[in-house]
Parts: sequence; structure tokens; C-alpha cells
Amino acid sequence: MYREDLRLLRDYVIGWMVALGLWIVVRNYGVTVQAPVDPEPHENLRMLFVFGPLAGVLFGIAQIKFERYLFRRVPLWKLSLLGLLINSLIMGVLFISAYQFFKNVIGFDEPITFRQFVSNPNAILMFCYSLLVNFVMASLREINLLLGRGNLWRFVRGDFYSPRVENRVFMFIDLRGSTTIAEKLGHIKYSRFLQDCFYDLNVIRHMGAEVYQYVGDEVILSWPVKRKNMDYVRCLKAFWAYEDELQKRESYYLDKYGLAPKFKAGINLGEVTTAEVGEIKREIAYHGDTMNIAARIQDKCNDYGRTLLVSEHFQSRVKANGIFNFELMGEEQLRGKTELLKIYAVNRTVSGTAGA
Repeated sequence: MYREDLRLLRDYVIGWMVALGLWIVVRNYGVTVQAPVDPEPHENLRMLFVFGPLAGVLFGIAQIKFERYLFRRVPLWKLSLLGLLINSLIMGVLFISAYQFFKNVIGFDEPITFRQFVSNPNAILMFCYSLLVNFVMASLREINLLLGRGNLWRFVRGDFYSPRVENRVFMFIDLRGSTTIAEKLGHIKYSRFLQDCFYDLNVIRHMGAEVYQYVGDEVILSWPVKRKNMDYVRCLKAFWAYEDELQKRESYYLDKYGLAPKFKAGINLGEVTTAEVGEIKREIAYHGDTMNIAARIQDKCNDYGRTLLVSEHFQSRVKANGIFNFELMGEEQLRGKTELLKIYAVNRTVSGTAGA
């Protein structure tokens, strides 16, 4: 399981423990609903630490599967119906577990059947509450994806209200021959082609990358540099993992569009200023020469006939361990800059792989 999936499960477990805690408080000290059992405070704690994590894991796995296999592949109304079905199945598992828990651990006030247990007003309210909780958590997840991983909490804290300096790696990935492809496919088919290309970028989700922007046929990836021992090789692995995924799906693109996509990329590392911008539409923006240089390095891919170029500043940080090697292409005076910049091409060794 990828690290990103573990983060999502962690968030769902925390969210469901909070939600179940609120339910227990309201159920015991607020709204009074007839129930087949009245747990003691210590028994409520046992329920919280048993069913909070269980619900979080089950609903978290469901969310992972939805994102990976269903989003953008089925209409929203079908997703909603399927979500209701999955919610019902998971709640069925939780109700069965809860019934056995109350029956064998806490004990009912009087013997009841499972049918009586699930038809109790308390159980019906709990089912409706689960729909609300799952909707809120899925919505927060989507907002977090729109803002960029981890940025929702930073928005809440107000980290972006004032500009701040961060150290980041930026990768500009651009479609080769985009003008020719657009003329060949036409507007609608070309847009679908880009949708497929950027959907396949999902393969890098476990590489720690954040998608900063989609700009036409270009995507900008970013990695925050928060520690001295950061593994910069992950940035290179991300690009080659994407290349490998596109190669694996080459037959799909040839059958559907009559051509296979090829991308080029440029990478740079350095300080940028991060701030929240806009009023009509707000977003997080990065400013600085680091990004400008990364974009101009990518422009040099065609001149050198290479797929992936990096700056000297980034290259000096990478410990490739035999997976990649670097080839100095030359010193360039990039547009708008006065000093010369060494540019390196990145090549995979025969034995190296993107996932190595």
C-alpha cells in the first residue's frame, strides 16, 4: 500500500473517531432515543476505540477504490448510487459487529434479535449519520485534492495569507508535438487525449509529488524540501514511472487516437515565494526564478534531443546509486538570465527502473 493511501486511511480513522465521539456525547448527554442498551462511560470508550478505527479503515478503503477505479469513469449520479450501496454494505458489517459486541461484551437490557437491533430508531439514526459523515469526509478529501495535498490544513491555519519562502523542487512536464497533435485530433478529441494523459499521471501518487498546475498540455509538479536527507531520486523516478505507464498503455492510445503521447521535462530546485492570490478565484501561487529556470530548462529538451533535463543545482543533490547517470549537455545562458547555467541530461542505466 502506498504512503498516500496510508495517509488517507489515517485521516479517515481520525475523522471517524471524532465523528463517533460526537455521536456518543450527543446520544448520552443530548438527544434521547430509545435504545436496546445504555452503555456505561468506560464501555462507550471501548466502543470508540473499536468501531472508530474499524469504520475509518473500511470507509477509507472504499474511498481509495473509488478514486482509483471509478472517478472520471462513471457519471456522478451512478457514483452517488454506488456510494450509497457501498455505505449500506459497510454499515451492515458495522451493525453486525456492533450487535455481537453489545450481545457478548456489554450485554443488552433485554434479549433482542439482530433484526430488532437494526430496526431500532437509534440504528436508523446512526445509518443516516454515517451518510452525513462520509459525505463530509469525501468532500474534504476532494477540496484537499483541489488545493494540493496537505494544503487544506495550511489554509485553515492561515499559512498563505502572508507570502512566505519555501524550498521546492519543480518539474515542468510538457507534451511533445502538441500543436501537430491538436491539429490532427481536433479540439474535442485532443481534450480527451489530454484527459487520458493526465489521468495516467496518477501513477506517481506514491512519489510524494504535488500537482501545482495544469496549463494546457503542460503539468507542473512540485516537491517540498523539508529536510536535509530528502531523497531527490524520487523526483526522477516520478518522471520515468510516468513514461513507463504511457508505454504500457501505448496500444490504448494508438487504438483510440492513432498516436502515442511523448513528454519532455525540466527540473530545478530552489527557493520560491508562496502566497494565496486572487479574490474571485483563490489559489496558492509560487513565484520566483526557480520556476522560470525549470520552465526554460524544459524548453531546451528539443534543442538537445533529450527527454529529461535538470539544472546543476538539482543534479548536485541527487545520489543516483547506479539507477541514473547524468550527462553534461553544456552551459546555457537562459532567456532573461545573465549567468551561465549547466544543464544535465538524465539517463537510466540498463539495470535501473523507475520503481527501483
